[in-house]
This record gives sequence, C-alpha cells and structure tokens, in this order.
Amino acid sequence: MKAQCAAWGGKPPGMRSGHASRPSASARTPLVGRSLDLVNLSARLGRPTARLITLVGPGGVGKTRLAEAAVAHAAPPVVRHVDAHEIEASQALAEAMDVPPPSAEAWLVLDGFEPSGDTASAMVDALLDERPLLRVLATGRRPLRVRGEQVVPVRPLSVPSPPYHQDVSELQEHPAVTLFLDRARRIVPSFTLTADNARTVAEICARLDGIPLAIELATNRLRLFDLDVLLTRLRDGRPVLGGSHPARSPRHRSISAISERSYDRLDERRLDLLTRLSVAVGSMSLTTVGELWGLPADRAEETVEALAAHALLRVHTADTETRCSMYHIVRESGLERLEAAGTLDQVRDQHAEHFLALVLRAEPHLAGPRQRAWLGRLATDHDNVRAALSHLTARGRQHDTALAALALRRYWLTRGHLACGERWLADASAVLLTGAGHRHLTARAEAARGALAMAAGDSRLAADCFQRAAIAYAECGQHHLELTARARLAAARPDTASAGSRAPAEHVLTAARTSPAAEEVGEAALALAAQTRRTDAKLASELLDAAETVYARAQDVRGQGLVLVQRADVSIARGDQERAESLLHEGLLRLQAVGECTMLPPALEARAYLLWQRLPEQGERIARILAASAAIREATGANPLPAAAVPASAARELREFCSGPEYEAVRREGRALSPWAAAQEALAAPLPTGPPPSAAPDSARLSARQYEVALLVSNGLTNRQIAARLNLSEWTVVNHVRHIMRRLDVPSRVHIAQWVAQRQTR
Repeated sequence: MKAQCAAWGGKPPGMRSGHASRPSASARTPLVGRSLDLVNLSARLGRPTARLITLVGPGGVGKTRLAEAAVAHAAPPVVRHVDAHEIEASQALAEAMDVPPPSAEAWLVLDGFEPSGDTASAMVDALLDERPLLRVLATGRRPLRVRGEQVVPVRPLSVPSPPYHQDVSELQEHPAVTLFLDRARRIVPSFTLTADNARTVAEICARLDGIPLAIELATNRLRLFDLDVLLTRLRDGRPVLGGSHPARSPRHRSISAISERSYDRLDERRLDLLTRLSVAVGSMSLTTVGELWGLPADRAEETVEALAAHALLRVHTADTETRCSMYHIVRESGLERLEAAGTLDQVRDQHAEHFLALVLRAEPHLAGPRQRAWLGRLATDHDNVRAALSHLTARGRQHDTALAALALRRYWLTRGHLACGERWLADASAVLLTGAGHRHLTARAEAARGALAMAAGDSRLAADCFQRAAIAYAECGQHHLELTARARLAAARPDTASAGSRAPAEHVLTAARTSPAAEEVGEAALALAAQTRRTDAKLASELLDAAETVYARAQDVRGQGLVLVQRADVSIARGDQERAESLLHEGLLRLQAVGECTMLPPALEARAYLLWQRLPEQGERIARILAASAAIREATGANPLPAAAVPASAARELREFCSGPEYEAVRREGRALSPWAAAQEALAAPLPTGPPPSAAPDSARLSARQYEVALLVSNGLTNRQIAARLNLSEWTVVNHVRHIMRRLDVPSRVHIAQWVAQRQTR
C-alpha cells in the first residue's frame, strides 16, 4: 500500500508539511470546544524536553484536528506528517526512518498510529535515540508506552447533564451543543435552539457522548429525520449515524471505517462480546455483562478492561458499583456487524429477556424495605429497560410489555418519568383489555395511569382512568378495590365537596386496616387528605394516620416521606411553622433517600416558603431551592394534585422576592442541582430548634456545590469517586475539598464528615 507520507519539506495532497500547504477539508470548519486543549498542547510542543507526545482518545473525538491545529499554532521549523491510518505502524516508521535525519529541530506527526505489538514502539524509541533533533507527535487510541512519552488525553466535548433542564443560554455554553448547532445550520440554515427543542438537542448531544464525529454524522441526518425522531432512535438503540463525513482520511469518514482498525486488534472472543454489547443502551454493571452473556465474573472483568484499554468502552464507578458503557459511535458499528451477520434480532431478544426478567423481579421490592436499592437499580438500567420494551413491542410481544409496564409503575411515579410511563401504561391497558382473564390487570393499569396523571396535574385524565379502573374492578368482583378506585376518583375531581369525600374516606379508613393493596389505599388516603385538609382537618388527620399505617406496614420509605410532607402542609394551614419545618425536614430526608422527583417540588417550595417567613436573610438559599424546584417540574412535568398548602398569594410574593437580578447567578446554580442535591440544599437550611443563625453561621459558609462535595466526603467517597458522581475532574474535586476545609477551618476529611453529621442532626 502506498504510504500517505511526506518527505521532509514535501507537500503531499491533503497533508501539511512546513506551513505553506493547503489546509485539509476538516480544517475548513471551526474547531469547537478545544481552545484550552489547543493552548496546553501548543505549550507542550514548545518545550524542548517534550520529545514524544501522544494524543489518546476514542475514535472520532478529534485527535487529528487538535494535532493539526496545535502544530500550526506552534509553528515548528520543519514538520513531516505520516498518515498511519492507511498503513501498518511499523511500515510507516520504516519509511520515515529511510529519510535522512533533519539538520534542524523537526516534528514527525504520526497520525492514527496504532502499534499492535512491541515492535513499533521499539522503533519509535530507536528513532528518537538515533535522531536527537527529532520530536514525535502521535495520535491514537492507546499510549505507545515508550520511555519519556507524555500522554495527553483528548476527551469528548462537554455535554449537558440530565435531566437537561438548563435554559437555552446555559446549553449553548456546552461545546457539544455549540458544535451541533453549527453543523445543523449547515444542513438546515434556519435551525435555531429554542425553549421547545433545547432539551431534545441536549439529550441528543449527551447520548452521542460529545464525540465530534458522531455529532457531525447525526446532524447530517437532519435531511431525513427531525430532532424528535433522532432522539427516539437513540433512546431505542437504533442507528442514526449513517452516511459519511468529508474528513481528510477515508478512515475518518464513517463509523464502520473508524472502528475497523480497532476490531483488527481484538481477538475473536473480545470482538464477539463487544459486538453483542452494542445492543445495550446507556451503561451496564459488570455483573449484568456476565449474566447477560453467560461469562464468569473474572472473564467479564478481564474482557471489559481490555476493551476499555482500546478506548471502545468507558468504565466508571456509580454507588461503589463498576459499570461500563459503549461510545455510541462504536455501538452503531457493532449493530452494523450484527445486522450483516443476521444475528441482530437474536442478540436483541437476549438483551430484552434479561431486562424483562429484571423488571418483573424488581416489582415486589419497589414498596418494601429494599425499595431504595431497587429504585436505584432501575434508574441505572432505565435506558436498557426502555430499549427492551421497544424491542419486545416490535417483536409482537405486547403482553410481556404490558406486564413490564405494570411492574414499572412505582418507579416511573417516583422518579418522574410521568409522560413516558403514562404512554406505556395506556398501551398496556389496551393490550390487557383484549386478553381473556386479564380484566383485573386492566384495572391495575388504569389505576396506575390515573396516579401518573394526578402527579402531572391532569385531573380530567386521572378521573377517566380511575373511573375505568373502578368499572373493571367491579366486573372482576374486587369490591374493595373498586371502592378504593372511586375514592381516588373523588380526590381527582377538584369540585368534590367535603361531604362528597366522607363516604370514600370511610372506605379508605377501613381498607387501611384490612386491605393488602397498600399502594392504592395509601395513595387514595394521601389524595383525600390533601383535598379535605382545609375543610375537615379532623378527617384529613385520620386519613394521614391511615396512610401512615399502610406505609409503615409495607416498610415503604417513600410513602412515609409523603405522609410527613402532608402533615407539614396541615401544620402550615394551622400556622404551626416550627412543627411544619420539622416535619418537612424528616419528610425530605426520606424522599431524598429513594430519589423521589415527582413529589419533591411541592416539598421544596413549602420549605422555601417557611424559610422565607422566618429567615428572609437566607434569600440566596431560598432562590436556589425555588429554582431547583422549577427545574425539576419542567424536567418531569410534575404538578401534583391536589395542590400544596402554600397559599397562592404567598407563592407569588415569594417568587417576586427571589426574582431580582441579584439572584440571577443563584437561580442558575439552583437549576443545575440534581434532585438529590436540591433536597440536600433544603435540608441544609437551619431549623427553628437548632442554634440561631448568629451562633451558627455555617449555613452561609459553603456553596451548594461545596456542600454536595462535603456530603459525598462524609459518605466515605474518594476524590475520584466524587468526580465520577458529579461529572467533574478529579483536580476540581481536590480544590473543592481544600476550599471546604478552609471555610470550615478544619484540618481533614474526617472533620468535614463530622461537620456534616452535626448539621444533619439539627
């Protein structure tokens, strides 16, 4: 094969030697999001001691573009480029060594250099020894492992973090979004980032891993698909990166081309696992990888580690569990290989069966003592679960999909997947309605739909669902569940008078002592209590007692948290602020523990209201909490019915109080908080029973991010684990820990943990 390389001072087509040749096609588009990388790499090139620099990163991340730009910026006297994408590494070096050594300092750029063994690396080592004026800049997926090598990782572009509730201006600060917009406008000149499409663009960029080539290939598909179709295909694990990109080298132009050389370096066993893993969406635990493909634990770990070394998989730690995920650009190449081999449906079937079994196994634990663990597991596997449901439906297995949707109802309600859950449950209800002997399952599906509709604030849909559930339960002869559904129907109708709530409430009070259907009875009791708290405080209190009994018997942490929040609402209505704050604190602790999103916003808003009433000088914290609540509502569509107890007029005044320009930065900070961190921000506010602010000024010492880091320190996480959890660099976490110790005037991480523990017991 003819080597695409240039003699010292030559000018091959598409290659730059010296500084007079025409730039490559890829250089005609702006280099996005690499300003700091470019400055740092150019500085390295200017240091005489740096004789071998290797840029490493996954395929399509932009190593070649960065190397080209840095060499042009540093302007060394002589440059020779060798495009090692097209030839073997040893062949490229052999041809480079045939050229007489330069008489002045020179750079040899080995682009796409992928040594398959020790020979090529040894040749680089020998080349540097023989030619003291020569320096080497290499790009590849792995380091060369040569003495004196300086390895520079080239990471994907920054992407927004879920739940993608940043506003348009915030999203444009992420280089991946900036690149998407620039390339999209080349396809659709009128394309604009708006409030309507911002979340979709953000999620697309995140699912493409911030890989520039993937983003460019995806935007090319805007000729065929709109944004929503692109996102749906990505969520379902279907291809979106077809076509080619006009890169300098053919090896950069398509996903199959960019992955082919990496596949050549894998043995059959590793290539087989990598190809089969391409049906997965999101991340998988190492345990799941082993279970899914029948591998013992040690083989799964060894294979994943090897694939990560080739920059084909990413490995990270989440809640002490090691998980791996595949770059989307690699995933689509794997899907192409499976389809070409005729095994794609078979492998998807295997994947879908595994996650169907997981969902059905999880269902009984979503309201018991293992609730937190199973909700967390479904959260980490939700992308795979959703892809499995889509595949089962496409394969005509609607009944299995319906059973899975029923099993997921508590998860969707707790974690705020309201629209998604409602759609799946609507389909489930229709499927189960046509099956013989499934009428009771139809009733359960309609009741679950009603709960999601109540959480989204759609009282009409909720009422329709509860009405259908009641009819279906009656047809099955399940009289107590029929009456429970009618109680929930009464709570869904905002015009139901107090007298009209008495009979349904009496049934719920009785059912709480006898019915095994803890979920539906508890939700009915909470909804009726919220509806009657202003007109019949005694009845509301009895209903909350009933709900508490139900949830305590089921060991349902989420339900117990909701009861506490409702009791706080009753205390607000009575004017007992101190008790309301204490109840909210305890309720928020429980909601935070299970990752609650749907009912979290009203609890946060009540906490902000009470804090405003008592400590208006905590304005920044109040604004942060309200901004976080608004962002969670936007991301989930949550608008729970009946409404919270904070008076509407007070809520308006509170929003006006925090709407000034002095709070703009704080509001942006609040919108960026995760639901977990938002709950912690509310929990960090001083309680009336704690030391007065003047005696305990700790509340103002740490920013929200610093407090989040302090909490993770108190949980025993290392700096690296904290960085992975918060999507920060490890060095940033180190700086946060230093600032925390300085602000708290403590000498160690142990003292940070003690400080957190003291605040949480106030």
